[in-house]
Amino acid sequence: MRTTGSTRASTLTIAVLAIGALMTLTAGAAAQGSACEPERFKIVLDVGHTVENQGATSARGVKEYVFNLRLAKEMETALKEAGFTQTHLFITHGATRAQLFTRPERAHALGADLFVSIHHNDVQERYKSKWQYEGQTQSYSDAFSGHSLFVSRENARFSDSLAFGHLLGLELKARGLVYTRHHTEDVPGERRQLLDPEGGVYRYDRLVVLKYTKMPAVLVETGIIVNRADELVLGSPEHRAIFTSAMVAAAKTFCGTQQAKLSPRLTRSRK
Repeated sequence: MRTTGSTRASTLTIAVLAIGALMTLTAGAAAQGSACEPERFKIVLDVGHTVENQGATSARGVKEYVFNLRLAKEMETALKEAGFTQTHLFITHGATRAQLFTRPERAHALGADLFVSIHHNDVQERYKSKWQYEGQTQSYSDAFSGHSLFVSRENARFSDSLAFGHLLGLELKARGLVYTRHHTEDVPGERRQLLDPEGGVYRYDRLVVLKYTKMPAVLVETGIIVNRADELVLGSPEHRAIFTSAMVAAAKTFCGTQQAKLSPRLTRSRK
């Protein structure tokens, strides 16, 4: 793919912004420790896709929505048990693109502090093959494995979105999980800029649920369900527990840094 001077300049600018955001996060976390009051922090867990439009189909014929809903419910339970009592599970209905825009609107109405959209990944059709499973022909691809995280440069809170994505990526890495790099492939539908090589956070500006949310927002692709081995792992309670614990840990750290930012403002407003 050929890049122009303006494209290279834009890419460099985004990279500088990304590094700055991560440096700010690191400094804030070091200074504030784990000073989070979880009961005051509102988290939206957005279940990707809908009953009417269930997303990708796994290597064994299971719809993505089934995976998304199951994991999101377990995350909701874990976050509430960790003190994040204002965790909201978003289940959306509709088969058209219009339903995507209702998600940011609902999150804004709630005054959410963090928006996390839960998904499970597919791959481009060029990578897929056919196999027989329980008498049915299914599509699969074992070429790629792992999770991925996405943020939008067009989100009003891009730096904070990237900061949370970085935290979640590091927590997943600490638990032995590895992110997929296939989104950087030079093929139509991919070519995503990797903003955070350490945490596995990619740039995807035009995703509705990231672009139009007014709070920090991250879309999580938990794993690749068209990979036959990964599908079995992603369906296991043990793997979901790993992902859920990473989510809770990242939320605690992020909550502390966000509330620390607000504290000086509240102090000044009371004088």
